[in-house]
Amino acid sequence: MFFNDWLARWHIYTPDQIAIVDLVSSRRVTYQEMNRRACALGSWLHREAGISRGNRVACLSMNRLEFLDLFFACGKIGAILVPLNYRLPSAGLTELIQDCRPRCLMVEETWREFGTSSQRDGLTGRVVEMNALESIATGMEPSLAPSHQAGIEEIAMILYTSGTTGKSKGAMISWRQIHWNAVNTTIALQLTGADVSFLNTPLYHTGGWHVLFTPLMHLGGRVVLQKQFDAAQCNDLIAAEGVTILFGIPTTMRTMMDAPNFAAADFRSVRFAICGGEPCPLPVIRAYEKKGVPVRQGYGLTEAGPNCFSLPAEDAIRKEGSVGFPNFHIETRIEKENGAEAGPDEVGELLMRGPHLFSGYWNNPEATRETLAEGWVRTGDLFRRDAEGYHYVIGRRKEMFVSGGENVYPAQVEKVLQQHPSVAQAAVIGVPDARWGEVGCACVELSEPVSVQEIGDWCRRFLAGYQCPKHVFILENLPLGHSGKIDKQAIRQRALEWIAGDANPKPPLDRTRDAAP
Repeated sequence: MFFNDWLARWHIYTPDQIAIVDLVSSRRVTYQEMNRRACALGSWLHREAGISRGNRVACLSMNRLEFLDLFFACGKIGAILVPLNYRLPSAGLTELIQDCRPRCLMVEETWREFGTSSQRDGLTGRVVEMNALESIATGMEPSLAPSHQAGIEEIAMILYTSGTTGKSKGAMISWRQIHWNAVNTTIALQLTGADVSFLNTPLYHTGGWHVLFTPLMHLGGRVVLQKQFDAAQCNDLIAAEGVTILFGIPTTMRTMMDAPNFAAADFRSVRFAICGGEPCPLPVIRAYEKKGVPVRQGYGLTEAGPNCFSLPAEDAIRKEGSVGFPNFHIETRIEKENGAEAGPDEVGELLMRGPHLFSGYWNNPEATRETLAEGWVRTGDLFRRDAEGYHYVIGRRKEMFVSGGENVYPAQVEKVLQQHPSVAQAAVIGVPDARWGEVGCACVELSEPVSVQEIGDWCRRFLAGYQCPKHVFILENLPLGHSGKIDKQAIRQRALEWIAGDANPKPPLDRTRDAAP
């Protein structure tokens, strides 16, 4: 029999264990308190808001304790939580509301106006401000606690993809996926109930919920909750809170590294850092190594959970750029364009199979069929596996471009660029070219001054001619998308304008180096 109500169990086993350190309210909340809060809110949702099994409850909010309460409360009554991306414009949020048609919308005060307008845009029930949830969570009789026990295939939440390549799709995340992601994470990272981590990734993203939060809740561990990522605060609190595992994307890890208090910060409690989203540059890895913190590169996606691969800490330098091996209960296949399985160092699309996969896209059977086939999820990511079995992300299948008949994988070029001592971040895209069909265009963010010519010379030292970017632009800051990763759609739009000769490009740049590939 499947049991999804983890708080109810920890209420019995370790009632006084701290589950959440809430930095916003300066509270330390035990598992017993978390369970009571979730019971109270779940009871209110069912009795007062008319929420029953399968109804959607949308939430438009930054990270806060009440958001976590809502996740557990929905689980106790069989409702489906739908976190909404607060960085989207009103039109984008309306599209999500119209798609999932929630019975209730929880909205932080910043977005009160949208909450009012959404009633005519697909919302079928009431709007509740997040501030009201605190009194609800502490004011209900525990004896009225709901007792729904979910089936393993029941949907726990709908997480919308960022939509950078088209309309957002709602990935249906079952309790099965959450459970097996937690199991895979526990085995790969050797987690225990004594582990402590920050929760500062946005909760509209799979990383916020499932990299470490749900695995640690499954084990009875502890999270330190930030409303949003604060690098200096993280550095200050690592020792004070006994943080044992850091999680971030390269941008956040570099921001911590660049904060004035990084040098003095005490990292001795940290066993290792895990980095996902995109490859972590070697200078960042080495900066944390000097603090005694190995960096373990990982890989995942909403549709298969964020913890699908893990690189052993001791291989961080020797196998730089590798995401390591598939986690324990995951089957993988690297498939070439002709459908054959790729051999060592051959490039192909990564497919995965196992109990950690999502259940399809909400209201989108066509997209579901394209992504889920015969039990395999097609990731859209190009991988290679070396002779020792270590896996490497080569890039998105749709990002690969062909220059003069040769395949170019942007991730490989980005890796070379980021090894330059003056380059902090790099993004490479393919753009049209009259002679070669497509050529590379690199946008780089610098850590110290360097000329475009020097960057070009660096590329020619390590890359074939057709791999070297024909166009190089230097930006003060690379644009970031909703998940904190580099927004290549925005880069593409700007780069095409610059190449076409726009006299007034928006960011500062050093104009193109126009050598042939």
